[in-house]
Amino acid sequence: MAISEFNEDTQDQICDLLENLQQIEKLKNKDMRILLDKIVRQYGGKVVNK
Repeated sequence: MAISEFNEDTQDQICDLLENLQQIEKLKNKDMRILLDKIVRQYGGKVVNK
């Protein structure tokens, strides 16, 4: 499943959660990549560091 196949509401909720965690400094960029990688691997994807 490609990330684009997530429904729009789910994508928005994930983005909002990550932004909120970043704002309160509980989530660093490296930690964010790790979390996103765990999510997308369940769907056969992989997070790449660009």
